[in-house]
Amino acid sequence: LRTYLRLAEYRILRPWWWRTVLLERVNKMSDEEFRRLFPFGGSSDDWLAEFHQRVRLRFFFHPRNQKDFFLQLLTQTEPYEQILSEADDVVANRFEALGSGKVELGWPIDWQRDFKSGKVWPLAPSWNIDILDLDNPSDVKVPWELSRFHQVWWLGKAYWLTRNERYAEKFRELVEDWIRHNPPGKGIHWHTAMEVAIRACNWIAGYYFFCESKSITPEFWLKFLKSLHSHGVFIRNHLEYAWRNGNHLLSGLVGLVFLGVLFRDMREGRAWFEQSIRALAEEMETQVYPDGVNYEKSISYHRLVLELFSTATILCQRNGIHFGKSYMCRLERMVEFVQHYTRPDGSVPLVGDADDGRLFRYCMNDDLNDHRHTLSVGAILFERSDFKHAAGRFSQDALWLFGGEGFEKFQLLRAEPRPVNSRTFPDGGFSVARSESAHLFVDVGDIGMRGRGGHGHNDTLSFEFWANGESLIVDSGTYAYTFDVKARQEFRSTRAHNTVMVDEKEQAEFAGLWSIKDDRTQPRVLKWETEEQSDCLIAEHHAYRPIVHRREFRLDKSKAQLTIRDEILGEGEHTVESFFHVAPGFRLEQADPRRVKVHGERGNAVVEISTGTVEIIDSWFSPRYGVKQRNQSIRISLKQSLPVTITVTILPSR
Repeated sequence: LRTYLRLAEYRILRPWWWRTVLLERVNKMSDEEFRRLFPFGGSSDDWLAEFHQRVRLRFFFHPRNQKDFFLQLLTQTEPYEQILSEADDVVANRFEALGSGKVELGWPIDWQRDFKSGKVWPLAPSWNIDILDLDNPSDVKVPWELSRFHQVWWLGKAYWLTRNERYAEKFRELVEDWIRHNPPGKGIHWHTAMEVAIRACNWIAGYYFFCESKSITPEFWLKFLKSLHSHGVFIRNHLEYAWRNGNHLLSGLVGLVFLGVLFRDMREGRAWFEQSIRALAEEMETQVYPDGVNYEKSISYHRLVLELFSTATILCQRNGIHFGKSYMCRLERMVEFVQHYTRPDGSVPLVGDADDGRLFRYCMNDDLNDHRHTLSVGAILFERSDFKHAAGRFSQDALWLFGGEGFEKFQLLRAEPRPVNSRTFPDGGFSVARSESAHLFVDVGDIGMRGRGGHGHNDTLSFEFWANGESLIVDSGTYAYTFDVKARQEFRSTRAHNTVMVDEKEQAEFAGLWSIKDDRTQPRVLKWETEEQSDCLIAEHHAYRPIVHRREFRLDKSKAQLTIRDEILGEGEHTVESFFHVAPGFRLEQADPRRVKVHGERGNAVVEISTGTVEIIDSWFSPRYGVKQRNQSIRISLKQSLPVTITVTILPSR
C-alpha cells in the first residue's frame, strides 16, 4: 500500500501540481520575492553578502581554502598542464561525451542537441517530449551529459591555480546561456529529476569556486540562486520513485541534500534537507544488500551509487548530521566490495551496464574503469589502512571532499595492509577468487533489482578472468542504450557473456531496454571453499528449467590456472553453447579440435576443451559507453542428450 501511495504521489499528483501551480510561480518569482524566502533582508548587494557569509562553511571547500598546501596537493593528483588544458577546452567550447571524442560545439551552444547524431529535441513542455525517440536513433544522454555541468570542476581548478578571471567569466557565460535557453518546464533538461539534481550539485560546486570572483556581478548570482531554487522545487516534486527504486531516485535525494544545505536558512530548504536524509537512510536499506553490493547488479552503477551515498554522507557530517550505525556499516561494506572486485592493476570487471555516469567528474579524461578513488575516500571516512593500501594513492576526490585535513588523515593511517583474500558476497550474488597473479570474478546471483533486471545483464554464472597482469576473459560491456537498440539487446544478451546457453534461449526474456519479463534463474551457491593454493566455487541456476546449469570454478593460484566444469542436467536432446570472450589485443589460433592458443603481446594462454565443436568467432567488446572494438571469442557447441559435461581449462603463461 505504501508503494502504491508513493507512486501515485510522485507519478501523478506532484508532477500535476508542478505543472499547474508551481511552474508559473517559479517562472514569475521576482528577485525581491526570492529574497523574502530568507530570514534576512536588505538591498540586493547586502542580501547577497549576508547569504555568502552564512553559507561559506557549509560545503566541502571555499575560496579561503586556496592555500599553497592545498594547491600543491591538487597538482600532485593531476598535472598542472592537464588542468589548464581541460579548462582551455571548455573556454573554447570543446567538449566530449560518451565516446564522442572532442567536438567543437561553437557558440552559442545548442543545449537541446545530441551532437553525436545531430538530433535536436524541441523546446516544448518537458512532460510531452519523447526523450527516447527510438524511431530516430539518437541519445538524449549526450546533451544531458553536457548539461550536468561537470565542466565546472575543470574551470574551477584552473581558476584557483591561476586566478585568471577568464575561467570565472566562462562559468558565468555558460550558466547564463543555459538558464536563458532552458526555462523551467521546457525542453529535455527538465524531464528527469536525476539530471536536474546532478546539475544542481555541480552548480553548487561552481558557486564555491567562483563566489569571490571580481568579474561576476551580484545580478548574476541572484539569477543563479533563483535557478537553483527552481531546481529544488522541481526535484522535490519529481522524485523518481518506482516499483524498484534505483540510482535515479538516489540522485534526486542527493540533489535535495545539497540544495537543502545551501538553502537551509529558508523553511523550504530545511524541508528538502530533512526529507532527503530520512529517505537516504531508507534507500540504503533498499538498494544495498547487507554485504555491501548494490542490487542493480552492475559494477559501474555500484560505483555511482557509492559516490552518491558517500558524497552526501560527508556533506551531512560537515553540517552536523550523522547517519546511524546500520547505514554507515553498509556504506563501509560498499567500499569493501570495491576493494575486492578491483584487480591488482587497478582495473575492474565490466559486469552489468556501464554508462560513464558520475556525480562529480573531477577530470575530463578520468579512467572510468578505475574505481580506486572510492577506496581513497573510504580510507579517510572509515580510517581503514587496508583501503589506503588498495587505493594506492591519495585521490583528487578525497582532496575536494576532505581538503588538506583529509590528506593528513590519509598519511597517518598505518601502512600495514590487511591481505585482500578471496571472498564471496552471498547477498549481492558475486564471488571473487584472487591471488597476486590471478583475479576471478563470478556472477552467482540473479539478473538484478529483485526480478526487474534494470542494469543487470543475462550473465548468471558468467565470469571475468584476469591473469599475469592483464585481462584475459572479459565481459562484452554495454556500448549503447537508445542510439542503437539492436546493439543494446545484443550486449546484454546471454551469448555476449561467458556462460552457457541452452537451445538458443535467453536466460531472461527482455521486456524493454532496462527490464525483463521474468527472472527464472533462482541461482544457488552449492560450495565455496578458499585455501592458500586454490579456490573452488560450485553454483547452479534454473533459467532453462527444467534443465539445470551447474558450474564449477577451480582456480590454481600458483599457476593462475582456471578450470571450469559445466554440467547441463536434464533429459532429452538439446543444443548447448558455451562462450568465452577474449580481451582485445589477443589473437586466437585453433591448434587442434580441442585446443585454442591465445597469443598476446605480454603473455599467452592455452584453452583446452573436453568435448564439443570448437570455433573462433569475431565479436564486439565495449570498454566504455559509446565505444566498441573488435575482439575474438571461443564458441563451444554440441547437440546431444542430457546430461552432458563440458570441462574447459585456461592456462595463462607470460
